[in-house]
Amino acid sequence: MKSCHNRCLRILTLSTAKNIRNTIHDSAKMLIDAYCADNIDDARLEAELLYGYAAGIERVTVIANGLDNPKNKDLEQFELLLDRRLNHEPLAYILGHKEFYNIDLLIGPGALIPRPETETIVEIALKTIYEHPQFNQEVTIADVGTGSGAIAIAIGMHAPHATIFAIDKSNEALIWAKKNIDKHKLQKQITLLHGDLLQPLNTTIDIVIANLPYIPTDELQSLPNEIVKHEPDLAVNGGEDGLELYRHFSKQLPQHLSKKNNSVIVEVGAGQIIFVQEILLENMSTHENTQIQIHRDLRQVRRVLEIRNN
Repeated sequence: MKSCHNRCLRILTLSTAKNIRNTIHDSAKMLIDAYCADNIDDARLEAELLYGYAAGIERVTVIANGLDNPKNKDLEQFELLLDRRLNHEPLAYILGHKEFYNIDLLIGPGALIPRPETETIVEIALKTIYEHPQFNQEVTIADVGTGSGAIAIAIGMHAPHATIFAIDKSNEALIWAKKNIDKHKLQKQITLLHGDLLQPLNTTIDIVIANLPYIPTDELQSLPNEIVKHEPDLAVNGGEDGLELYRHFSKQLPQHLSKKNNSVIVEVGAGQIIFVQEILLENMSTHENTQIQIHRDLRQVRRVLEIRNN
């Protein structure tokens, strides 16, 4: 009853806002009050995107038409979408897509929403691919924990010579990955595999990329409601210390890595990189030419570990 009452109050507020600009302004304040946005600029951006989606127009048109009165049917649809967002459903799930590495990806429940910091692993992977001795022939890539297929697709679009295996344990996630592979016409380059980490592979891999769950179980409830209530636990829960999946992954590496000119590139949580490095080196063959590099993300967090054997 309380939820219905609150929604009725929101509808009354929006219906008296008069023009689109005021509607956006009032909606942005609601998003701030509900802790759905950190600041007014982010809140206004979300409100504009939601209104544009409801009205079937681009965000720039929403802004340009700010002094116009909203159409009743657009306002009704917008209210429904805003209500979902105020209940902390992720914006990407409501809109049905998310931009990643300048690529538009389809996204929905069952797949982790790609984060901007994960673009760092794509940049490092592409550099490693371009510098690989086999670059002009064929380089085999494994994207472990592919989710929506974001990393595999970004690599495929920028490294057309690469053969990519995108692996996930979740059938729901693989459905979204297939939609995105089809959308970007990469069916001949990317093969989807269902299974536990590297186990589904039946060939050796030159470059293994992994973005595995790394949030410790007891920290999950401290995450935003958008993650806790809506994104898949399988994609964020890293076990007791956040490193459980990396231990399993490390044990599988020897039988799946190419014997020479191989690389492992992984994304990790803040403060975990040295621990993950120790875990991986326990099972990887190294020599005097082994290179270990640590890369920072957009927020200067030590986010990506690269171990390269030349």
